[in-house]
Amino acid sequence: MNGGAVTGKNVSVSGIIRRTSFIVADADAAASFYQAIFGWTRFYDNETAVDRRFPPSAPGVTPAQIILLKADDPYIGMLGFMEYLDHTPAPSVDKDRTKLGMGDALLVIETNDMEGTYKRAGEAGARLVSEPIDWTVTDYSGEGVIKLATFSFFDPNGLYVEVNTRRD
Repeated sequence: MNGGAVTGKNVSVSGIIRRTSFIVADADAAASFYQAIFGWTRFYDNETAVDRRFPPSAPGVTPAQIILLKADDPYIGMLGFMEYLDHTPAPSVDKDRTKLGMGDALLVIETNDMEGTYKRAGEAGARLVSEPIDWTVTDYSGEGVIKLATFSFFDPNGLYVEVNTRRD
């Protein structure tokens, strides 16, 4: 690698997405929900002081519980949950919503056990949007198709999750 940069087709990229994190009311419950469905492990689970600028949602330096879950890669693709311990930010997501709007996140997770993951999601209390369906999307070249099986759900915090696997 070139000084931390990843080089691609006529493009030099200087960053990677390490994780996606969410502010939640109960970090332990949120993490446990995803652990029950996907079998991920806790990479980080600590209380720490959080500066008001990272993220800008609490005053000053505020204590928080931060839990990071990891899947197969030890450094990227993690999912994080942060719970402020003495501050409650105003909710920006309706935990009971059934539709997404402009600016909402879509958390996309690949599984190699579609049927088992779907069953565990229902058992864990996910609000299932669809059962697994087979469908296709245009491939990277724009000339072929990628065959997928996908289902989706809203988690107990109102976060939307799409789970897919490739079909041959």
